[in-house]
Amino acid sequence: MQKETNVSATVGPNNSSNRNVVHVAEYIRMSKEHQRYSLENQSAAIRAYADERGMRVVKTYADAGKSGRTFDGREALQQLITDVTAGESELEFSVVLVYDVSRWGRSQDADESAYYEFACRRAGIRVLYCAEPFEDDSSPMSALIKSIKRTMASEFGRELSVRVFTGQSRLVEKGYWQGAEAAYGLQRMLVNERGERKGVLHPGERKSLREDRTVLVPGPALEVAVVMRIFRHFALLKHSMNRIAADLNAEGIPGPGGRPWKPKRIRAILRNEAYIGNNVYNRRSRKLRSRIVINPETTWVRSKGAFAGIVDPEVFAEAQSVFAARRRMARVLATKDPTRSPERRTERPD
Repeated sequence: MQKETNVSATVGPNNSSNRNVVHVAEYIRMSKEHQRYSLENQSAAIRAYADERGMRVVKTYADAGKSGRTFDGREALQQLITDVTAGESELEFSVVLVYDVSRWGRSQDADESAYYEFACRRAGIRVLYCAEPFEDDSSPMSALIKSIKRTMASEFGRELSVRVFTGQSRLVEKGYWQGAEAAYGLQRMLVNERGERKGVLHPGERKSLREDRTVLVPGPALEVAVVMRIFRHFALLKHSMNRIAADLNAEGIPGPGGRPWKPKRIRAILRNEAYIGNNVYNRRSRKLRSRIVINPETTWVRSKGAFAGIVDPEVFAEAQSVFAARRRMARVLATKDPTRSPERRTERPD
């Protein structure tokens, strides 16, 4: 089903004459949490509700496969709010039917889902819930129940986030890769529940069977050779990241994604434990709409030796020692020159 679908449909026999039929819109949303919230099940329940009350669904706003934790990415809900707040007199409907309160979303701020209903009511559009035990009578009891339902939906979202993190952490500890893409010089290998290899997952591809898992394996030979060279030149020859990037670009060797090499890409490779076979998870995180943050190392989930490494562990350790030495030098220079930026990380001259 499309992200947003506009449907004009006449339901079965109504209990009122056609001139008294109330035109309504339905908002349906499905993530991946439970089959009972499938778009088809929601729409069927809504249309049965409408048929019993002499209503006709004339427009559908459908968000398929969308998380309810944020407004971002939910094009259908965004369009619904835009339509009802535009103040246009030619709206096809006067009521919005929703399966239950949680379909507005499971934001950690329970007031967010309340706002969507308020936006509709302020525009003169009623909101009715088809699978809730309360009546839409604007009574204090109905308002209280809706508030409790919104809080429950918000709490469910928090609990679901914890369960997902716990489940992914267990998979990491078992040696399975949880990242979207593999780093340069590595590639994702699909395996079944018995650990048997099924084939390489190329960039953009995803596993289709729930029981399948992903592990990391060495990538193309050229990329593996480049990664080994980067570590050797940095850790053993003590070349700067600027020089390593410049040398690779001068030789016409493409970087990750075919882009030119830059020092920050060299640094990302040198700091990545996956090259020695370690599976590290939760180094960074992002909650709802907040910015990506670097988590303390004590919160990382690490499985050592989960994959076949392509870099000698001693060379990797030496590279980390070089980073540590340069940090110490930067602190010393900062104390001698107060005007020096603490974030500045200059390279040693070659």
